[in-house]
Amino acid sequence: MMRKVAWFALVVLALVPIQAEGPLPVVQLYIVDQIDPVTADYVTAGITEAQQRAQAVLIIMDTPGGLLTSTQKIIQSILASKIPVIVYVSPDGATAASAGALITMVAHVAAMSPVSNIGSATPVALSPSGEVEKLGKSMERKIVNDLAAKARSIAKERGRNVEWAEKAVREASNLTSKEALEKKVIDLIAKDVSDLMRQLDGRRVKVADGKVVVLKTKSAPIEDQPMSPWEKFLHYLSNPMVVLFLTLAATYGLIYELANPGSIFPGVIGAISIVLLLYSYSVLPVNVAGFVFIALGIAMFLIELFTPTHGVLTVGGAISLFLGLIMLFRAAEGFMLPIWLLGFVTLLTAGFFAFVIGLGVRALKNPYLSGREGVVGHIGHAKTDLDPTGKVFVDGSLWTATSIDGKISKDEPVEVVEMHGLKLKVRRHTEE
Repeated sequence: MMRKVAWFALVVLALVPIQAEGPLPVVQLYIVDQIDPVTADYVTAGITEAQQRAQAVLIIMDTPGGLLTSTQKIIQSILASKIPVIVYVSPDGATAASAGALITMVAHVAAMSPVSNIGSATPVALSPSGEVEKLGKSMERKIVNDLAAKARSIAKERGRNVEWAEKAVREASNLTSKEALEKKVIDLIAKDVSDLMRQLDGRRVKVADGKVVVLKTKSAPIEDQPMSPWEKFLHYLSNPMVVLFLTLAATYGLIYELANPGSIFPGVIGAISIVLLLYSYSVLPVNVAGFVFIALGIAMFLIELFTPTHGVLTVGGAISLFLGLIMLFRAAEGFMLPIWLLGFVTLLTAGFFAFVIGLGVRALKNPYLSGREGVVGHIGHAKTDLDPTGKVFVDGSLWTATSIDGKISKDEPVEVVEMHGLKLKVRRHTEE
């Protein structure tokens, strides 16, 4: 009996098809727009998770750069990775500038699309004139020397062009994909991801633990892993344009609420904007002096509204606001806004305070007339025949009125003599 069972088991095993194990997947991540703490957390988490189940990580890059602290975190994650990390500057027209150039060079395999560029890794800041300028001499020397040393170290570790790596930092050198390949800054040029996977197939790559990995990418599945909706939301909150918009929404909303108590909606919008700004300012290196200038500008606008100084404080507030907006992101490399936009925002805000809010405040100062003081003694005209009751038009409003002076014909002038609730008593008005 046991022999029959054994034979049956062998027959079943022979009939069951043996499926060959396919290549492990390649996890695809993205570095798009500015590099900020959200980007760093997303990439490092993606690399860590991919090491448990994938043969490699592919990072699609198109960035103008960003924060050096966030870039350093990504670089450390790539250097510590036990599976190959491939950076692909794509699609056509993409760029790996500033911090993006360093991340590309530290990749185990660096590739670019045919129409793309890399370089310009010199740290910059925004000048008061709005132009991109170098940092102060002593600070410039310190930061540039440190960054150049990192670039040389990265290039040497990956067997890339050490001389150009330093030139990218010190001279903001920039290369097309073809030039980058010729100078051994990158390893491959690929027209798309499929072409890249085909070229990578069989390539030997040395990873963090010294182990040499052979890539099997020709038929490997690509697991697309973009940012989650929450990560995208936080990433947008780090965008300087979004931060500027939130700053204005907070300013307009709260000040409008203070000038017009009971509006509610503007105050709610302003409060929500402030909460969102708390996160934005917590991840961006902003200049404290910028906050002071903006607060001073708003204070000047408010004082002008309640204690008119014939425009002196409005001009002072506009200048203070403009300086504050410029200085707010002065310390944030890769997070600069065009000078014309800041100027436009300043003029718009000055106009908002000088006219829109001013009208609201002045309206509050006007006495509110109601009851007898509102219309008694005022002159209007009959909109219908009053025989004895009809409609009259007084002070821009239509009233129900009763004549105490006999029948009054339509369009005759009337004078209000009494008011009871929303009903008037009128008599015929005669010119004296």
